[in-house]
Parts: sequence; structure tokens; C-alpha cells
Amino acid sequence: MSRALCLPLLAALAACAGTAPDTEFLASKKSALELRAAQTRLVPGDADTVMRGTIATLQDLGYRITRVEPGAGDVSATRQTSLRMAVIVQPRSPTESVVRANATIVDLRREAQVDSPVFYQQDFFDPLGATLGRSLAEVPPDIAAPDPIRPAAEGTARKQPDQAAPHPAPTTSQTGTQTQ
Repeated sequence: MSRALCLPLLAALAACAGTAPDTEFLASKKSALELRAAQTRLVPGDADTVMRGTIATLQDLGYRITRVEPGAGDVSATRQTSLRMAVIVQPRSPTESVVRANATIVDLRREAQVDSPVFYQQDFFDPLGATLGRSLAEVPPDIAAPDPIRPAAEGTARKQPDQAAPHPAPTTSQTGTQTQ
């Protein structure tokens, strides 16, 4: 096949691959205050420790991490391709963090927000507390909580380096070859 025919064909295929059917988002019908109470906890610990505990908890619960933004304090994960979770960790003080989780269930062309307080408590906050070895507390209404974020889909996630087991930096031997 000639190069002139291949380029338009590749462009057309790329355009088709980039389009996906619209997914309807079904937000919770609960009030913002009720949703905030279910999704948010005060966690003793600095934001970095709590973020690491969050990632470990999600992995222990069978989630696959799809995005980590350490600077923003958020992590997204997917379990069984239909359950997505986004967690944001914000420092409240050097020794306390506010954690907000937001889960959605994805079905064919529909994404529904999970608003069950039991789900968040039993399926995320209790395991997070166990991972960190700390008691979590409900966030009083007068304390600012982060806005919930939507979980990132696996197809839109950027690859992240493995933070759990960093590779040693290569060194150069006297012969000029690199070693690990």
C-alpha cells in the first residue's frame, strides 16, 4: 500500500479510536451535607503518611491504582472495572489530614455516584484506619473538607512510576559501563 493511502487511513482510525459514547453521570440525590458526612474523615497523620496509607488500603481492597497526583493529594483506583474510587488527602495541620473518598459504579453508558454511608465506612474508612493503625473521626461541619473528585477511568489514566519499590540509581564503574 502506498504511503499516500496509508496516512489518511491511519488518521481516520485514530479519530475513531478517540471517540467514545457519552456516559451519563448520575449524581447522588442526597444533600451535599449528607454526602460530605459519609465521604469525609479526619485522620491523625501528616498528608504524606495518610496518602501512602490510602494507596496501600486501596491495593489491599483489590483496587488497581489508575492515577496518583501527589502534589494535589489525590488518587484514583478501579476494582473489577465497574467500581471506581477517587480519594483526596488534604493536610489540616502537620499532624492531621482530611480525607474524602468518592466512589462511582460504572455500567453501560452510565456512571452512578455511591452515596451509602455504610459503603464508605466499611469498605474504605475502617480498612484505612486499620492500615494506618489509627482511629478516624467524622469531620465537624465547621472544618473545611475537600470537594469530591470523580475517579479517573483506566483508559484516561497516565502511567505512574512504581513508588513502592524505587530502583537504585545506576552507577558508572571505572570502566565506564553502567551497573545497577
